[in-house]
Amino acid sequence: MESAGGEREPSPEGTESKEARILREMMLRARREGEEAQLMAEQLRANDQLQQDEMLAIEAIYEDNVEVFGEKAGLRSFQIRVHCEIPDGISVTAELFQGVDDTNSQPCHTFNVQHLAPISLTCLMPLSYPSHHPPYFTLSVQWLDSVKVTSLCHMLDLIWAQQPGQEVVYEWVQWLQSSALCHLGFDHGIVIQQLDSMMSPMDVRSVGEIVSVESVIQWLISYNEAKCHQSFLSGHHDCMICFSEYAGVDFIKLPCGHYFCRMCMETYSRMHVKEGTVLKLFCPDDKCQGDVPPNLLKRLLGDADFERWERLILQKALDTMADVAYCPRCETACLEDEEKNAQCSKCFFSFCTLCRVRRHLGEKCLSLTPELKLLSLQEREKVRRLSKGDINGIIYMAKEVFSIKEVLRDSVQCPHCGIPISRVSGCNHMVCRNCGKFFCYGCGEAGCSGCNKSRNSNPLSSFEEVKQLDVTSYLRDLVNGTKETHKALTTERFRRHPCPNCRQLNSKMGNNNHIFCWACQIHYCALCRKVVRKYTEHYGPRGCKQHTVDREIPETARSKKDDNSG
Repeated sequence: MESAGGEREPSPEGTESKEARILREMMLRARREGEEAQLMAEQLRANDQLQQDEMLAIEAIYEDNVEVFGEKAGLRSFQIRVHCEIPDGISVTAELFQGVDDTNSQPCHTFNVQHLAPISLTCLMPLSYPSHHPPYFTLSVQWLDSVKVTSLCHMLDLIWAQQPGQEVVYEWVQWLQSSALCHLGFDHGIVIQQLDSMMSPMDVRSVGEIVSVESVIQWLISYNEAKCHQSFLSGHHDCMICFSEYAGVDFIKLPCGHYFCRMCMETYSRMHVKEGTVLKLFCPDDKCQGDVPPNLLKRLLGDADFERWERLILQKALDTMADVAYCPRCETACLEDEEKNAQCSKCFFSFCTLCRVRRHLGEKCLSLTPELKLLSLQEREKVRRLSKGDINGIIYMAKEVFSIKEVLRDSVQCPHCGIPISRVSGCNHMVCRNCGKFFCYGCGEAGCSGCNKSRNSNPLSSFEEVKQLDVTSYLRDLVNGTKETHKALTTERFRRHPCPNCRQLNSKMGNNNHIFCWACQIHYCALCRKVVRKYTEHYGPRGCKQHTVDREIPETARSKKDDNSG
């Protein structure tokens, strides 16, 4: 079997190929039977000169397709890989099963190739060639059965019989290139069959019988792909992004078949990674949605950008999962249980996935409103400024709250991934740009194909009406609410225990004084605020108590602490 590139795989040193053994046996048989004539020395010299001239011409014409084996006892042997001419390609049909009576119902596999695997013509020139005897030859065609290869051998004998005493190797090669397929009846397509070798006598010069039709199919496809790739690399092409012409080696060819220059593909890939739109990193062709393989992206992006691409892909995949929540402390992805609770695998914090606060078994969950979500993001500096009468901050906060309300009034959360989506125009049948799944904009259900329900129940339907609202009472309630929120946040801050190493505030797990700092990854005690090296030595009768209840912080001490921090 030849390799996919058409080159014969090298045989182990010291072994004789099947073709060479057959040629040697043919020559010895001819000598024993007296078929090879005894020539005078002058005629032998003339034949030798003609053979030498023919070999020079063949090597010059066919170049890399000729392999000369050298001379042994004055005999020249060589092999030529003959490529059949198929300028527009040809279809190949392989009959997968034999013995089926109905040929119309017989399962077949059909595919097109631009490059057909070559025919191997191996020749041995006797001393009596070309004056009296033709070259001994063998034909090896891996995609033909022995019956068809035998037909080709008989045709080569006929060509010699029509012009005896002349050099014939070039004529053989030319006929195999241009007329072999037509002679076999393959003008419009090749049919591969696996016939019984006992059905008719085979020519000994026919080398290589089909063993498995499936293996031949794979070999032809691999050979065609390898040759097409070589032709692509050796040519020049236009990039459909920058419309510049480059050599084939400067192009990136995608699995979908489209190709673009390396510079454009690198810029295109880095742009999507930088902007975070990794789910849109497809083939740049506007009519194709082919994927770009990760191994190709790694070569285009480099190590740093490829690591960012991997993180973004993982993040996008987690965002589309309904049972994934993020730890409010360290933002680690956690799996949600049936009771809407989760435990962080990194900092071991148990929290409610609805309100994102500490796990509260047996208590009613208070889902955060958009206003409280906004205030929680400003829990440090902005809340303190609002409680002290910063009027500019109050106006800014009021505008933010109105913006959130306006967005929530005109948007619907995707029932699959929870991303808010606002409709500009069209029907209620929506597709989420984040997860790509369908849902109804009217009722918000995933299984609805688009009902006629309307979600605009708010009488304030224009932005002008929102601007004309009297916000005096609302600002007063907002200031009072921020004071209460600040009080609650301060109490929560006092209940946290700072890490002795990095000063990061961490909460206790229930009454357990053994705390793990998620920032610097150390263990310490909440009572003595010392780093705990050995768990068994620090807690016990002679050490700190492992389980105690935190005492309540007096209001006066809390107020004094606030004044000092302000």
